[in-house]
Amino acid sequence: MLELLVVLFIIGLTAAVVAFSASRMQENTLFNTEARRLYLTVKHAREVSILERRDVVFKVDVEAKSYWIDYGDDKTSERHSIPQKYSIAGEAVNFFPKGNSSGGRFELDNGKGRKYEVTVDPVLGTTAIKRL
Repeated sequence: MLELLVVLFIIGLTAAVVAFSASRMQENTLFNTEARRLYLTVKHAREVSILERRDVVFKVDVEAKSYWIDYGDDKTSERHSIPQKYSIAGEAVNFFPKGNSSGGRFELDNGKGRKYEVTVDPVLGTTAIKRL
């Protein structure tokens, strides 16, 4: 009987560790996905500017925790809101038809010490992402 209780205790302990690890992994995956989405949206703004040969602006609303692309002529993309537990920082970046930009930097923070930085080169207009 004692052996059975020990086995059940070990199984319960293992299940608790696995459940905790799975929830933490899911949280990390969500944060990585948000950072990647920010990076790809900034990159898309540059591509649209080059292909359509017009100025395009990537805008960020820090207080509303959202970002979007302003195509000009009162045309914008949908706003993408990040989860409330994250924060975003940065200023608007203008992309020009020749591929260059006004340059800028955006930072996505999960509030638990993990951050991603998306940078836009002013000369080439290229976008890069790195984990801080």
